[in-house]
Amino acid sequence: MTQTVRLTGMLILLLATCAAWPADCPREKSVPNELPRSWSLEEVAKATPPYGVKGRVYVLAWRIQEDERPLRVESCLVLRVLEKNKGYCLAHLHRHPADKNPKWDLSISHVSGEKGTKYWPGLWIMHAKSFKNRPGNKEVYAALSWENVDWRFDLNKGWKIVSCGVCEKSWLEATGEKPTKFFGP
Repeated sequence: MTQTVRLTGMLILLLATCAAWPADCPREKSVPNELPRSWSLEEVAKATPPYGVKGRVYVLAWRIQEDERPLRVESCLVLRVLEKNKGYCLAHLHRHPADKNPKWDLSISHVSGEKGTKYWPGLWIMHAKSFKNRPGNKEVYAALSWENVDWRFDLNKGWKIVSCGVCEKSWLEATGEKPTKFFGP
């Protein structure tokens, strides 16, 4: 049975721009060319830095993963285009959908290293990167390291991908280039 859902503004554009599922990516309660139905672009935009700043938000890629507990984590790679040519911000957001209030948060890591290293006694890493100019693929992919945005297209150890997608049309519109990396084994 086909349902027709009325959507407005940016949500229609976003849903129309997500790429078809990769052949090796499991599918769950989503339709190709859409984000998961429980996701709200407005909620994602509120959690995308810089906070309190207007600008278009693009979801470039997303995944839902689960471990053996089971703990389910929803994540997305987003790019905010700041108004008036004030720059761009690439960020990794996540949420726990089973929480009482499953809100999106910026991914953050705490690392510590040996005395004498830049990680001593400890460092909080906010997984976002700012760009003065529109980033292309070279800049986006370079920013995906754990010390920057901490986004991966491969499987994290101990986790299984429940569903995933790369939003090719959004990626192209946001960066000016087609994506070249996708989820895979």
